[in-house]
Amino acid sequence: MQDFFDIDGLRLRVAVDGSEAAPPLVLINGAYSNLESFTPVLAPLAARFRVVRHDWRGTGQSDGGPRAAYRFERYADDLALILDRLDIEHAIVCGMAYGARVAARFALRHPARTDLLALYDVSLDQPVDQELQRQGNETAKQLRKEAGLVEPTRSRTWFEHRDQREAMRSLTAHVDQSDPTPELARIAIPTLVVCGRQDVNLGEAQRIAGIVPDAEFHVMEMTGHGSAQSRPDLFASLLIDFVKRRG
Repeated sequence: MQDFFDIDGLRLRVAVDGSEAAPPLVLINGAYSNLESFTPVLAPLAARFRVVRHDWRGTGQSDGGPRAAYRFERYADDLALILDRLDIEHAIVCGMAYGARVAARFALRHPARTDLLALYDVSLDQPVDQELQRQGNETAKQLRKEAGLVEPTRSRTWFEHRDQREAMRSLTAHVDQSDPTPELARIAIPTLVVCGRQDVNLGEAQRIAGIVPDAEFHVMEMTGHGSAQSRPDLFASLLIDFVKRRG
């Protein structure tokens, strides 16, 4: 199911897959992408969960909004309102990269609605050098090739936006915000932290896992940034296993 919900005066695109009777799982996509970017992991996850995805304000097919509302707190509260519309009281919340920042903020603002938390490719500090990120991805890709792994096919549509200007503005949520990582010490939710060996965020991800009281940390080998697109089977299996053990 795909629909548009009126949230805080904006029309936000929402997609729901899987059985309505299954445990709800929220997937929050990374920067420069829309909800379709989770396509590589959707089938195995929708077989086990009621998967909720959305284009956060300004991205994909969703409306933009006031510049001042491009903040992680607002993105987290938008998600809470989306869950209200779906009559979902609480869910497993999983974010990747920039989306992990939203997931972390959701857990801080709405802990009672967060059953489990999963943070992939995560850093909550200022964004890293994009060139270093690209180099890491190229190194990981070469390692996968040498190991004989089949490279997943990417679609340009996963990175398309109705208004490219608003999509870029939506990525200013970190501007003038201090590093919220120390706040994670008050998260009393089982948390999965995962990062690729070749992801430039690896050190920050490990730091975050050391701050969250009930966190476990996993390194994805031969993996750079955007792990759901480069290692979808591993991405999904780590999440499914975590939920089986801690759900």
